[in-house]
Amino acid sequence: MNDSEWKSFCQSVLDFLHGEFMREMEERLRAFGTKSSMGMFDSAVLLGLVKKFAPRVCVETGGNLGMSSSFILQGMIEAGVQDGRLLSVEVDPNCAVGSMIPDRLKPGYQSMIGDVKRFMKQKAFPDRIDLFLHDSSHRYKYQYLEFRYFWEKLKHDKIGVTDKARTTHSEWGRLGTIGFMVKK
Repeated sequence: MNDSEWKSFCQSVLDFLHGEFMREMEERLRAFGTKSSMGMFDSAVLLGLVKKFAPRVCVETGGNLGMSSSFILQGMIEAGVQDGRLLSVEVDPNCAVGSMIPDRLKPGYQSMIGDVKRFMKQKAFPDRIDLFLHDSSHRYKYQYLEFRYFWEKLKHDKIGVTDKARTTHSEWGRLGTIGFMVKK
């Protein structure tokens, strides 16, 4: 993004923080709890990225209760994406997977309960995706494994995102703890 685009993007994130959808999700967060939920600022950044890149096919790992899922699904709607799909992987079978997602957003949502490595071996993911969000184990080996696998599936000019990014790299953008990279 050039300076003008970056300034506009940052302003949109601030606008999302004070919007109706953010208020709705704050209420849902109080009702469902905050276990493993992405923070509100990072969620607003994710919503901004989804609106900017308008992905149609998304994959996230570490879906949990569905906080980030909600923002991806809402972002697709706000970007005008028709028939958007989100495949959300959660390893914990005892988690109330996707329970935080508002009902109106669920038609494009598909939960996948189990280890992402098993789904990789089964070739359970689409051949081409538009967005990948890593929010599962933040240990290096998991991040490396997932990004290596999903980067190959990511279309050009689409985006890879990670939560809890600790460093910046010349190729990565970062806002809050969200790190992102556009595949060129």
